Amino acid sequence: MEGQMTYRRQYNSTGSRSDTRPILGSRIRATAADVKAFWGTEACGSHFVEAQPGTAEFYTSFRQLRYQWEWHIPRLVPFAAQKGKKVLEIGCGNGADGVMFAQAGADYTGVDLTEAAVEATRNHFQVLGLNGTFQIENAENLSFADESFDFIYSYGVLHHTLNPENAFAEMHRVLKPRGTAVLMLYHKHSFNYYVRIMGYMRLRLALHILSHMGQFARDRIELKDQLKGVRGNRGASVWQTHYDNFLRQGWSYLKAENFVHHATDGPECPCAFVYTRAGLRQILSQFAEIEIKVAHFPLRKYVSCVPAGMEKQLASWLGWYLIVDLTK
Repeated sequence: MEGQMTYRRQYNSTGSRSDTRPILGSRIRATAADVKAFWGTEACGSHFVEAQPGTAEFYTSFRQLRYQWEWHIPRLVPFAAQKGKKVLEIGCGNGADGVMFAQAGADYTGVDLTEAAVEATRNHFQVLGLNGTFQIENAENLSFADESFDFIYSYGVLHHTLNPENAFAEMHRVLKPRGTAVLMLYHKHSFNYYVRIMGYMRLRLALHILSHMGQFARDRIELKDQLKGVRGNRGASVWQTHYDNFLRQGWSYLKAENFVHHATDGPECPCAFVYTRAGLRQILSQFAEIEIKVAHFPLRKYVSCVPAGMEKQLASWLGWYLIVDLTK
């Protein structure tokens, strides 16, 4: 069964008003099992680190790389303020941010849809001698009782679930009155969305497709329905996998509402919603307070001579991440 086809008046995940459009419709050709399979190939971000996964060297390198290129995390996430509080992280990945909470004295619970991430985070804590609770959960149907947590954190996760609004509702349910939360979600009005994904990546794929004109029928015969485990957006395998997706879906694959899901974290990623600030304020209106910041324009990763202040300013205008602070 593909994505849910319930119809109702709503604000969709891009923040635009829709009266009779399906919540997911034909734009999402995926199931929850597809989401779990893709993210279950390895804990998120593992492919950026050369050291052997699960080792102390791996976790040290992972933390260093994470906070070097995403330097805004320690500045925008109130780790120290969670001392003695019950913290839930939805989508724990390799556990880097979870470690920050635990080291600050939080009563930490990390959950994820995949065994890979839960085990990676559990092992990260064990390597550092930290305590925490780790379990498999579906963000759209959490097992926790109402009003269980003082603080909820989810960084770059909930835009990858099939029905993000369900996950937002679950967050609100398990958060204590006046409890707070911090989310990171992808930003539609960003350089990465309009220039890199909608412009450069689609043009490059279109040229790749055109280079195979006359071969489509033959190439379709050779398609294999199995997950390759391709992550990220670099390398020949990325463009070959995009081409395979095109063979399955046709030219509609390059439509913005289809292509975006496969152009953020790899061509096999089942879904990746993008948001506007105005749209999020509507979607998250059940929360009493909402504050949204824009972050992440890692220019110095590619041009090291760029001043840090310039990158910070550009990030606040054109950044790929929306950092959302919520109060119940």
